[in-house]
Amino acid sequence: MKTAVLNIKIDPKVKKDAQKVADELGFTLSAIINAFLKDLARNKSVSFSAFEQTPTKKKIAEWEAISAEMDANIKNQKAFTNADDLIRDLKLLA
Repeated sequence: MKTAVLNIKIDPKVKKDAQKVADELGFTLSAIINAFLKDLARNKSVSFSAFEQTPTKKKIAEWEAISAEMDANIKNQKAFTNADDLIRDLKLLA
């Protein structure tokens, strides 16, 4: 198979992190990039998540605050054994 060289500029941390994942999956980074480019050419679309998958410290703190608030108000919370009772309580059904 003939190959072409592709030179790209990339953040060193991104490269290091991507290389680690590629190694864990048993692929070379070159093979993963090649597969991505083939998919791009075949489907004429790009698919990626624009969101961080790792929660930030701020987001974790927000979740912990919500959890603590829920724990503090546990006596005021209702429990349901089926969806119909929950929906009725929410007054979504007559």
